[in-house]
Parts: sequence; structure tokens; C-alpha cells
Amino acid sequence: MPRKNIYVKIWGAQLVAGLCFVLTACIPEPLEVEGIPVVQPQIVVNTQIIPDQSLVVLLTKSFGALDANEDSDAQELLDQIAVEDASVTISNTRQTYNLAALGSGVYGGIFIPFSAGEEYTLHVKSESLGEVSATTTVKPMISFDEIEAELYFDGYDDTLVQVMYTLTDPVEKNWYMVNVQQIERDELIEDALNPRAFMRLLDDAEFDTPKYGEAFRAFQRDFDAGDTVAVFLSNISEEYYNFMKLRLDNRFSFIEYLSEPVNYPSNVIGGKGFFNLYVPDIRTFVLEEM
Repeated sequence: MPRKNIYVKIWGAQLVAGLCFVLTACIPEPLEVEGIPVVQPQIVVNTQIIPDQSLVVLLTKSFGALDANEDSDAQELLDQIAVEDASVTISNTRQTYNLAALGSGVYGGIFIPFSAGEEYTLHVKSESLGEVSATTTVKPMISFDEIEAELYFDGYDDTLVQVMYTLTDPVEKNWYMVNVQQIERDELIEDALNPRAFMRLLDDAEFDTPKYGEAFRAFQRDFDAGDTVAVFLSNISEEYYNFMKLRLDNRFSFIEYLSEPVNYPSNVIGGKGFFNLYVPDIRTFVLEEM
């Protein structure tokens, strides 16, 4: 299999995994309620650019908050809501690219020449759920200036990852997302199917100078010496920043995002979710003994 296709499938698996993880953590208790009208499901969009000019799109369908409970199996639920019958394209003013179905609602495309500042439109047509579309602009990549990651013992029972980094914030207004995720170099696909990611959101209105730096601790799991972690820095749009902030601030974020009523912002016409195009700067570290 070509290397680029492998990367597309790995990143597609990460989108699937992310959905499974939040579903497992956030499914509420079922309620016995009668007389509620049935709401037709809509297509839900999630997207990610891969640094080698590839794109993965995860398509699922929304479901009611009463359709699942804390005992639901996340993978089984994903199998039920994955949109498998869609044709998916992404286009700019010059060309249209067809995305291939990769399974579990994931669609991927390679050799797409994304350029910062260029506008792209996503179009999805599903035989069972109809059509949705969304338009967004490619965000310029912003890289770490310096970064370190190391093990940190909190004095109790947990061993965390402490990340220290700096970046240069451009003059224009910017919003950032920083993620930390464990990976295994020899088991990329297996780890992509079971991620435990930590996320920070940053608004440069809080920066005192263009040269910004901070240290933080990723606390959602215990880490061990020898673990490999990846730290992602993404320059995102204000709209996507607000979208992700609502997810982080809300205890049942993903369930409320997929179910109805929906109070999350979306740029998807006729559907839900968010279509965004940003390229993360990714740095990997092998954690050493403290």
C-alpha cells in the first residue's frame, strides 16, 4: 500500500478513535420519556489535513440523546452512526478532488495542494441522508520555536507529561489548539484506534508579546518512561476555537453536539459538525526516566 494511503488511513482512524473516546466518556443515563417527536438525523462532519497534503473526513449521523446510555459500546454506536453511502468531494476555484471511502465513515484524499489563504468547499451527497456542504479557508501553519516534553510526578499517584514550548505569534489575530497524545512508533494504527488526548485552547489576546511561551501538564492518563508522545500545535479559526471551547466546557459535549437540540456553532449547511482546514506542527518525544 502506498505510504500516503497508509497515513490517510491512520489519521482517519484517529478521527474514528476520537469519536469513540468521547462517546465512551460522555454518554448520559437514558431517560424514560414519551411523546417526543422523531427528529430526522443529519450528517455530522469532522475533518483533518495531514501534513503531506492529504485530507481525511469523518462522516457520522446525528442521533437523539435518548438513543444511547452509559452502557452503550462506543464502537458499536459508531458503526451505527457512520455514514457509509456518501460521495465526497472537495474543490477550489480550479479543481475538484474526489475522496475515497476508507471504512467506518472515513473518506480520504491525497495529493491535494492546500495553500494558506485559499478557500475550499466540501460537498457530501448521501443516498440515505441527503446533501450537505461547507466552505472554509486554509489556515497558515505556525510552528513551535522551541519545545520540550518530559515526565512529571505529581507527588500523588500520577505520572504526567510536562510540556514547555515557545512560539512566535504573527501580527494578525490568531487562535491555537495544542494537543498531547501517546503513540507507539511500531503500532501506529493500533494506537490511533485508542487515543487518550489532552487539549489546550489559546487566544492570542492573552499574549503579552509576540514571543509566547508556557509550560503545562497533560493529565488525562499516566505515562511511563519509554512512552512516545506527540505534541500538536494547530493554528485554527476563531469559529473552530469557539466550537472546541464549547466542547471542552460542556460535560456532555459530544452527545449534545450530535443530538438535538444543538447549540454548537457549525459551518456545515444542512448538517452539523465543522469543516476546517489547518495543518498542525507535530513533534514527537520518547519520555525518559525522571
